[in-house]
Amino acid sequence: MTSRSGFKRPASAIPATSGLIAMISIPVLHYLWPDMPSISDRDQTVMFALSVFGLLALSEIFFAKIHKKPGSGLVYRPQNFFDPVYIQDLQIKLVGLATSAGLLALFYWSADLYRGDWYTPFFSLLADYWGLILALVLTVVTSVHFMMRHPRDGMWHLGRVVLTLGRQSIRARGLKVYLLGLAVKGYFLPLMFCYLVYDWAFFQSRSLWAASDFPEVYEYLFRFSFFLDLTVVVIGYATATRLLTSHIRWTETTVSGWMVCLICYAPFWQVLSRDYFNYVQDDFAWGAWLWDYPVIYTIWGSTILFFLGIYCLTAARMGLRFSNLTYRGLACDFPYNISKHPSYISKNISWWLVSIPFIAVDFWTGVANCIALLGVNFIYFMRAWHEERCLSQAPSYRAYKRHINENGWLARVKGLVSGSAPQTSKEIN
Repeated sequence: MTSRSGFKRPASAIPATSGLIAMISIPVLHYLWPDMPSISDRDQTVMFALSVFGLLALSEIFFAKIHKKPGSGLVYRPQNFFDPVYIQDLQIKLVGLATSAGLLALFYWSADLYRGDWYTPFFSLLADYWGLILALVLTVVTSVHFMMRHPRDGMWHLGRVVLTLGRQSIRARGLKVYLLGLAVKGYFLPLMFCYLVYDWAFFQSRSLWAASDFPEVYEYLFRFSFFLDLTVVVIGYATATRLLTSHIRWTETTVSGWMVCLICYAPFWQVLSRDYFNYVQDDFAWGAWLWDYPVIYTIWGSTILFFLGIYCLTAARMGLRFSNLTYRGLACDFPYNISKHPSYISKNISWWLVSIPFIAVDFWTGVANCIALLGVNFIYFMRAWHEERCLSQAPSYRAYKRHINENGWLARVKGLVSGSAPQTSKEIN
């Protein structure tokens, strides 16, 4: 499909139906979810995420026909299952898989952070269902291997490094991409899964329909927006596979790119937000400021929820392919036709509206608060800059970037203000 501006939606773009299915299925499934007191919050969270994943996967297979689109690198050839080269490569790849598990185990064991109770949901899940998880991983790795056109991927190179004691494949590009992708999933999956479990527990005793006024509606929807986001995030990290063309194509490779991303998450952000970017005033936010003005309170709170809604849409639109620090496919429809980074823009605007740093006990405290929040905004600006540089390795993203710079919603608003007309993208990809 080609837009009037000349931008052609790539055949490999993330299906638009994924975002729609995610935005509908998560709240509907949560509402319809039966009361199961005999099943732990952790296991119910897993069941819920798997249900959403199943709907997303089925929609991509039956509606988007994702398995027929380019990008997976897979082709079904029955003879591959009997090819001695494929069989030998699988053995090497399984060594790489075992090494990957060992590296993650070593990381989790050596970091004191993961010994705390907060991460119990994730590690207890591994302990309780390790056999099932192992069987599933082996099944996926084996089936994908025999369907790959070029089966010697990063996992294979890692196995080769181990078997040759570092004499071969140590400098293979695929190895670097694989190890960085492993680091991304190894860091973010435990963190996001535990957040999701705790959010699930939070909503077990709450209902939107029990809300009696706007403040209660706001509190519920504010928290639920992050629950929806986390559901998509956990699915994205846990289910990356070539079978659904949701695998990692490449990763961010610069230290600065990793740094500006990781400092936005636990445990780094707790330290930075407390000691360097503390723009929040204790016991004072927008609700306390406007409590005596119910009409303005409702308008202000609704505006916050609007921007959080855009934020949720950006995660949902990625469907099975959400991930930090990686490229797993291009989303070019709403809300990614607003700007290249609608998630960061909406999130940062909501922080200004929630924390109201400009309202303070005195003028200079307000200035300090605003400077601190501007520092946070700058961090996200740098994240956006690094992401664009990483994603621009894809020709389709470069064409999308030019199109949005000239014809995105924000670009059109800027053009109306400045009096300039939108341009036509010259490159179609």
